Amino acid sequence: MSEPDDEKPRYHEKAVPSSRFSRVAKLGSLAGSLTGNIIKNTVGAAVKAQKPTVKNTLLHLDNAKSVTKHLSQMRGAAMKLGQMLSMDAGEILPAEWEPILAMLREKAHCMPKQQLLDMLQSNWTANWQEHFDYFDFEPIAAASIGQVHKARLKTGEELAIKVQYPGVANSIDSDLENVAGLLKLTRLIPKGIDIDSILQQAKQQLKQEADYLSELEFLSTFKALLADDPRFIVPTPYSPLSTTEILCMEFIDARPMAELAYETKNTKNTVMTHLFELLFEEMFHFKFVQSDPNFANFLFNPDTRQVVLLDFGACRTIRDSVSDDYKNVAFAMQKQDEAQILSSLLKLGLLNENNSEEMKSTVIKACLTASESVQCESYNFKQAQIISRLQAQTKSLMNKENAIAAPDFDVALVNRKVAGIVLLANKLDVDIKLKELLNEHA
Repeated sequence: MSEPDDEKPRYHEKAVPSSRFSRVAKLGSLAGSLTGNIIKNTVGAAVKAQKPTVKNTLLHLDNAKSVTKHLSQMRGAAMKLGQMLSMDAGEILPAEWEPILAMLREKAHCMPKQQLLDMLQSNWTANWQEHFDYFDFEPIAAASIGQVHKARLKTGEELAIKVQYPGVANSIDSDLENVAGLLKLTRLIPKGIDIDSILQQAKQQLKQEADYLSELEFLSTFKALLADDPRFIVPTPYSPLSTTEILCMEFIDARPMAELAYETKNTKNTVMTHLFELLFEEMFHFKFVQSDPNFANFLFNPDTRQVVLLDFGACRTIRDSVSDDYKNVAFAMQKQDEAQILSSLLKLGLLNENNSEEMKSTVIKACLTASESVQCESYNFKQAQIISRLQAQTKSLMNKENAIAAPDFDVALVNRKVAGIVLLANKLDVDIKLKELLNEHA
């Protein structure tokens, strides 16, 4: 049933811990590893007559290795959080973390063949192989919630088949609670964040992402929205064999987005322009957003310069009012209108009336700094060092009680998508005509 393919990535097999006890134990092991590293690095700094700091203790390279090792073995909600952290490496987290945490975006461990067979049989019955000319047991991708296999039906269609890891859906609640506890332990959560409120909404969102029939519907919706758009390729869903735990779609041969870095500057600019255009279309026209900006969710076809869009589990319909408020804040930033910026941020819940004047002033100044991206005829996030500048500008807020607002979850997800596209543009060192794009699409 399996055809060899020397070019596809090879993944190390590691059984997915599916019981609550085994997953708690894995996080406990990570907590012990982080604590041990912090003690070791604090002592090491003292021996070298250095003052222990967050950077040379908590953010030391040893902890990047520990986070990657443990979360890649756990998969599920815990690994998904690690993927989100990995997108910030080099800006918010130390640059040295980037090549290590990148493995969380691009390569998880795969489940052993017997676990895979158990999942296939429980979803398709013991005679599942009758549908296929071949089914490759070596995955072509392995991510946080499932791994992907290539197969060919008896009727000739080539499919990409995403098989969910066992126990992922049932472990979402405990995973997020335990990871939140770990983040509190390591003091990575600012004091003012209402982590419990965020947890409840995150659990709901991740349970949606673990329902592959829900993702099948979202995939069909995006396929219809972009059916006549030559910039993008959306795989055709295949519903006859799709279940809550298995998602089947057309197989499309393309390259990881990371390989775009080796293309010409013009090609990089064109592809990233298309992704910003899609972002604006999702926010202002479709009002339907794929909110997971993990870089692995985009592939690149170097021959056609098209972007292949993957992973639609995190789609979200946003309210008209949210779309309008984002539009208003964007144009207020472009006009440098501080009163309108404040009004829009209050409506979005990114600020509230209880925030101090100092807090409001700092956030508005940060928005004015960020507004340079929509004022220039062409803008390069990396060369402008905008992310590190904004981080420095708002650093004073991070440890103040009630300084950070916990916005509506729809707003939080849109922010995540915007931040992900900006981080990708930053990594690829591209020049984008954001002012023109904003005026055209908003």
